[in-house]
Amino acid sequence: MRFGLLCSVVSLYSVLGCSAGPAPGSQTSRGIGGAGSALGNGSGNNGSGSNGAGAGGPVINTDSGEVMDAGDCGSTLDVLYRDFDETHPDFEMPNFAGDVVRRGLVEVSLGPDQKPVFKDRIGHPALVGSPTAINTEWSPKEPVILSATSFQQWYNTSDVNRAIPKKLVLTESATGSGIFGYESSAFFPLDPGEGFGITPPANDMGMNFLFTTEIHVQFRYSAAQKFTFRGDDDLWIFVNGQLALDLGSMHGPEEGTIDFDAQAASLNISVGNRYAMDVFHAERHMRGSNFKITTNIACFTPSIVK
Repeated sequence: MRFGLLCSVVSLYSVLGCSAGPAPGSQTSRGIGGAGSALGNGSGNNGSGSNGAGAGGPVINTDSGEVMDAGDCGSTLDVLYRDFDETHPDFEMPNFAGDVVRRGLVEVSLGPDQKPVFKDRIGHPALVGSPTAINTEWSPKEPVILSATSFQQWYNTSDVNRAIPKKLVLTESATGSGIFGYESSAFFPLDPGEGFGITPPANDMGMNFLFTTEIHVQFRYSAAQKFTFRGDDDLWIFVNGQLALDLGSMHGPEEGTIDFDAQAASLNISVGNRYAMDVFHAERHMRGSNFKITTNIACFTPSIVK
C-alpha cells in the first residue's frame, strides 16, 4: 500500500483436527488430497512455481465428492499466488490508495466455482467488533474495484496474471504449545524474477508487489476454535462456503477474528464435523507488505478445487 504503514499482515487462529470423511452439512463437492496435491504441484500458468513442487499426492475428482484418508494433514498450506502488473485497473489504482476496511464488496456465499462473487465496487465501512457486519453511519464514495469483470480476474488464471503455486509453512511457536504461525514484515512470496517481475516497475524497494493469494483447506471443527487475521489489503475467509471474515479493500493493517462457536449458526457448522475453509487475499498497492498467521490449528488438509 502507499501508506507509510507496513501492509498485508495476516493472523489466523483456529484448532483443526483430522477425520476421514465428509461431514453432514459440509460442502461435499470438495475432495481431499495428500500433502503435495492440489495447488502444490505443477508450474502454474506462465509461472515458474519454483517453490511449488509437491509430494505428488493423489488428486481427487471433486465432482464425485470422493475423499481420501486425511492422515497426511499438517501445518503446511498449499497456496496459489497470482501475479499482476500495474496495467490491471484494480492494482496500483491511480486515484485511490486506500482508506478503511470496506465490507460488502463480495457476496456472503462462495460461487459454484468456490471463488468469491463480486457484489459492489464501493462497499461499506466495517462495524467494529463484528467479523462481517457493516457500519451504516457513513458511506464512502470512492470505488475500490472497477467492475465485476475486473474482480473475476483476481482468482482465476488468465492472460492478465501469472499463477504460481507455492507452500506456506506454519511453525510451532514453542514445542508443545499447539500454536503455529508464520510472520513476515516483508511479505513478498514472489521473487523479482517471477511472474511479472518487479512491479510496479522500478519501485525503489525492488520488490514484486501486486498479487493475490488463494488457499483452500479442510478442517474438523472443535469447540473454542478461533481464527484471527491482521493485515491488508483485501482479505476474505469463507467457512463452509459462508463469509466468516470480511476485511476487504485497501487499508492499513486491520484485524478481525472468526469465533467459530459464536458464528456456528451463521456458518451452519457443528462440532465434530469437517468443513472447508477458503482464504482469499490481495496485495494491491506498494509500499509495504506484511503477512502474519498465528493459529492453534494443528492439522490442515488440502482441499482440491478445480
